[in-house]
Amino acid sequence: MLPEILDLAATQHGLVTRRQLAAFNVNRNRIARWVRAGRLRQVDLNTFAIGGVPTSDRQEVLAAVLETGLDASASHTTAAALWGLSGYRLRPVHVVVCRASRQHLRLTGRVHQFTGKIEDHRTVLDSIPVTSPALTMLHLASIVSLARLERTVDNAWSLGILTGTDLAELDAQLAQRGRDGLVALRNVASVRGEDWVPPQSNIEARFDALTRQRGLEFRRQVRIDGEGWSARVDFLHDESRTIVEVQSERYHTALTDVEADKARRERLEKAGYTVIEVWDGEIFEAPHLVIQRVVHATSRTA
Repeated sequence: MLPEILDLAATQHGLVTRRQLAAFNVNRNRIARWVRAGRLRQVDLNTFAIGGVPTSDRQEVLAAVLETGLDASASHTTAAALWGLSGYRLRPVHVVVCRASRQHLRLTGRVHQFTGKIEDHRTVLDSIPVTSPALTMLHLASIVSLARLERTVDNAWSLGILTGTDLAELDAQLAQRGRDGLVALRNVASVRGEDWVPPQSNIEARFDALTRQRGLEFRRQVRIDGEGWSARVDFLHDESRTIVEVQSERYHTALTDVEADKARRERLEKAGYTVIEVWDGEIFEAPHLVIQRVVHATSRTA
């Protein structure tokens, strides 16, 4: 087998296509001989793996993409898994293409059609063509619950692979096409805004969700400057000047932590802020009590 073919396969999880082999003047008869000899393993109708290369989930994903067509990309839950978003798996493999034929559907089972220039919304990740994080969010918006979509957007934002600008640009490009999931994604994006700061932990995400359900607007991770000092607070309600610090018993119960938190709180209160501390245990075990305290503070000081 030509070294050039092996080099190409090394960049494609051990895979080559019939079209690529033809570019090296390898005809159908020669391919058939290599398959019989074990030098190639047929993965799909037009996709082959180099003999001896172990199978893997990512190889299966790329095989589906290569088999579907030159403009195909891994999409939906498969793309979410490739981007490292929690709660998603590579399989079953989902692929998006500009035009889905019956042949495509027969081969991969989960081929989706995208109307528009897909090259504007695709990239390559670990040698696999994949939809951009923004387009992935749109695809997920049509198949997952709103709550799961919100968690996924937060996750992608925290990982630094998605921004409000990305979502705004995608919306502007696709607004006139009436795509499934666009309204849901637009609502999620509008709540956060382009300058939104994602949660730093599950505790913060839970508190953020609780307050938004009550219609309370807090800014997250806000820097406050005083005379000779500055502090970054977890949540700030601007209208009432209420600060909420979300504390973990694991990291904020040592004596030094208690003393530092007390000094910090005193500086903020002296600057005219109301400071509330909520703990991880009560956020998950007694969320109604947390919200009562927050509502009382924001109403009393507004």
